[in-house]
Amino acid sequence: MRRRRFMICCVLIVALAACSASFGKQWKPEDEADAGANTAAQIEKEVKLLEDAEAQQRVEAVVAEIVPHTDRPEVAYKIKLIDDDEVNAFTIPGGYIYVYKGLLNEVHSDDELAAVLAHEIAHNCTYDALDQADRSKKLFLGSISAALVAMVLGANTEQISGVITAGSYLQQGVLSHYSLEMERRADLNAVRFLAASKYNPVGLLTFMERLASGMFDGPQIDYGIYETHPQATERVGYIIQAIYDQGLEINRRAVSKWDPPTFESLKPEGAAEDFQVDPKTAPAKITLWGEELITLTHPGEYEGIDQRAAAVCKVLTDAVAERLNLYEVQIDDRGETALMTVREKPLLTLDARDATVEGSTPAMVAEQFVHALARAIHRERLQRRYH
Repeated sequence: MRRRRFMICCVLIVALAACSASFGKQWKPEDEADAGANTAAQIEKEVKLLEDAEAQQRVEAVVAEIVPHTDRPEVAYKIKLIDDDEVNAFTIPGGYIYVYKGLLNEVHSDDELAAVLAHEIAHNCTYDALDQADRSKKLFLGSISAALVAMVLGANTEQISGVITAGSYLQQGVLSHYSLEMERRADLNAVRFLAASKYNPVGLLTFMERLASGMFDGPQIDYGIYETHPQATERVGYIIQAIYDQGLEINRRAVSKWDPPTFESLKPEGAAEDFQVDPKTAPAKITLWGEELITLTHPGEYEGIDQRAAAVCKVLTDAVAERLNLYEVQIDDRGETALMTVREKPLLTLDARDATVEGSTPAMVAEQFVHALARAIHRERLQRRYH
């Protein structure tokens, strides 16, 4: 069922000796593997797995890139896709990672996908699911029952000690989700793992910012990557600091979808709806994020006004994609003309024909362009933060 909310608790018993309910802190690889296999079997009775070779290959490639840079590079992860539109992913002991179809559709880039997966792998690297279960002994009642059943069936003490049961589906309120300390540790480790890989840890920031702003459709569960919105907002702050601590810059547009500058060929005022515009001669209005930057009225050195506008959009798109700072836009006032450059690359040459307002100069038009660009960038930053 779409948006079905359920809690998956990964629990296990270690060193159960003849009705003893003591819990160990040293997790053995064989115990973890058995716990994962049993948990996976239970999970896959309750969810519909997705058969998608392309998506499977995509996720496996991302995981393969991250794992060598983690604290447990020897773990062989098993990727399972869930055919559900919920935006989520989780990991269980033994190297199982479950990824929802909704997550694959929602992430803006492989960097964001890698961020979510790195967070889940980080939980596995520090045995968070096992430690959390160990702290909540009441969650092990089902496991003790399983051990007693094993005794009734004639298992010996050694076999009983190895009994592992997992995949219990508990009512909401019974499950104790990951502590904020565990979540913070997983976030910080994920940034570290990603910084050592080819993926950009800013993907964790942009994904978490959208989560904090409530942009994902439908409710999320308090498990794995997810927490309540105030907690997600707090995460944004320390993720930013963690990225800076890695000596990296934060360019959100490098890892997320964004709308580049565009231009529109304008019809003459009062023209009929079916009027056919000639893009070579019609004025071209260039906009960025809802802000009009400039309207070009002549082709300059190009064959058409549309070509001139397209060239401006191309240079500006490349600069904005690389985290443009306003001080990198320079205006060279040459009197009759004004040359605008971005990072020393020509952006636009303005002359008297561009100064359409009486009393204006090409340099003034260039300054108006920069002011409009500043408003557009500010608006986009606010939208990312609050919407």
